[in-house]
Amino acid sequence: MNRILAISTKWNALKTPDGAALIDELRDLGFDNIALSRHLTPEQLEQIKPSFREIGHSPPSCIQNFCPILPGTSQEDADDDIIHLSSLNSDERKEAVRRSIQTMELAIEMETPIVIIQLGKVDTYDRSDLMRDLYEYGEREFEAFSNKVTEATEWRKRKETKHHDAVMRSLDELNEHALKMELSIAIENPPHYFQIPNYDEVGLLFNEFYGSPMRYWHNVGHAVFQEKLGLCWSHEWSEAYGDHLIGVSLHDLKDLEMYHPPGSGDIEWDEIIPHIKSDVLKVIDIKYGDEEEVNQARELCESFEETQEEDTQSYTG
Repeated sequence: MNRILAISTKWNALKTPDGAALIDELRDLGFDNIALSRHLTPEQLEQIKPSFREIGHSPPSCIQNFCPILPGTSQEDADDDIIHLSSLNSDERKEAVRRSIQTMELAIEMETPIVIIQLGKVDTYDRSDLMRDLYEYGEREFEAFSNKVTEATEWRKRKETKHHDAVMRSLDELNEHALKMELSIAIENPPHYFQIPNYDEVGLLFNEFYGSPMRYWHNVGHAVFQEKLGLCWSHEWSEAYGDHLIGVSLHDLKDLEMYHPPGSGDIEWDEIIPHIKSDVLKVIDIKYGDEEEVNQARELCESFEETQEEDTQSYTG
């Protein structure tokens, strides 16, 4: 069985300026499989490349678009895109496509099979702060909370059609390039309700691009975040789109704060893991935690993988 557990450079990209040292730190923690995050600078990326050419080391497991960070973007702000594949501004959308293709070309150069794509957002009034406040005040089970969730998603629906069209145009181009490059592009479930895709949109995209190199990337922390805010049950994503699944991001939540090491927060991992196919790439995708917590997270994830393999062997045997 092909079981791969990787760690993302998100964990140390901001605190280790030297790219080669950054990779050495991750390997010293027991990871040879490494995912390149969108937080790398061009300088770090160039310093990283020789580390993956060394004999005995695997190429990056996947790359997160856009990589490296875009001009005019800081590492701290790399999660907030300044250009979007869903933009209604034609020039901005085309620039997002161009930059995405550059990331795909980087993947080819580094012999990386997967590029994780974030599709953008619907330009709607953002009610996330209000939903967070209600959650933190303990209003999660009350009607007022449900009403605000419904109100937010209804506002989104009024604006989403044109953004859907923009995403379709962008993905049409990216899928064409991915097919020629023999790459998989993976669309990721986002944390916020105004981002694309939501739960239903994933299915629409796979219907539209049936047979393409596009796959689904499941972010466990994002799914649980949405569940906490009353948007979608976390397990529904991986259950509905498991046939398209190519990889999973693993991080924990402390209340509504994401990107903590698995096992250090609120997520019941023994309830999550059974819903995830055992033979897909799994990436520990964290910002927080010291070396000891990272090691504990690695051991936890490895233990779940071993249990899954034993269960599979028992079933097939």
